[in-house]
Amino acid sequence: MRNQKTLMWTVMYAVLCVLAAMWIYPIVIAFVESFKVGGAGNYEAVLNHPRFDYWSAIGNSFLLAGGSTVIIVVISSLAGFAFARMRFRGRNFLYRALLACMAIPVASVVTPLFATMNDLGLRDSYVGVIIPLVAFNVLVMLLLMKNHFDGIPAELVEAATIDGARPIGVFTKIFLPLSGPVLANVSVLSFVYCWNEYLLPNLLLSDEGKFPVTAAVALLQYERMSQEQIGQLYAGLILMTIPSVIVYLFSQRYLQSGLTAGAVKS
Repeated sequence: MRNQKTLMWTVMYAVLCVLAAMWIYPIVIAFVESFKVGGAGNYEAVLNHPRFDYWSAIGNSFLLAGGSTVIIVVISSLAGFAFARMRFRGRNFLYRALLACMAIPVASVVTPLFATMNDLGLRDSYVGVIIPLVAFNVLVMLLLMKNHFDGIPAELVEAATIDGARPIGVFTKIFLPLSGPVLANVSVLSFVYCWNEYLLPNLLLSDEGKFPVTAAVALLQYERMSQEQIGQLYAGLILMTIPSVIVYLFSQRYLQSGLTAGAVKS
């Protein structure tokens, strides 16, 4: 029994090491290439680039990712509570239909999405990017929130209902105070997903001054690039990832506790 457990842990850590190597390898290559020709001067060149305004792009990314995160947290928490604790006709069908939408890739709807935002006059605006960012990320967060709310003891809800609490009171006074870790988890994941989004900003924004870092880094590319310009491109990619990595590292403990929230149901 002990040998079997040791073997299981060995296999698990081996798989994790392989996955970690797959994720770290591209970052290491980019970091090495950013110093290969030009050294630290590549980073200075990026920060003082005539077209690529790093700090402006960072601000745009924080605006898009932060605004989207706030909306996602509000919608997913309210919807998660409704699907977990409220009874209404078609609840299960609607929930499964929403989860089925997770299988639709963003790339498959770029044409109608572009046409819709253009018709609404939202193309080349922050709102026009935030709306699809929320739409494509909120369903995963809804799943996390509902699973967590399903794990909250029903006795607490019954006691609050007997005391005369309405659904909104149950949500704000019982569910939210017990949901700190999962709310932090949803916030961090939403922020990182929206920060790393590449397709939507490139599809819906044409004003370079509104580009987030994922779109603005393309301004470092040229048709024919020298080795030094390639090093600057890699430097821009490294600078692009730093804020999201910092957010992830500082919130790692919330992610761990949030992912296990709701895993065991009462």
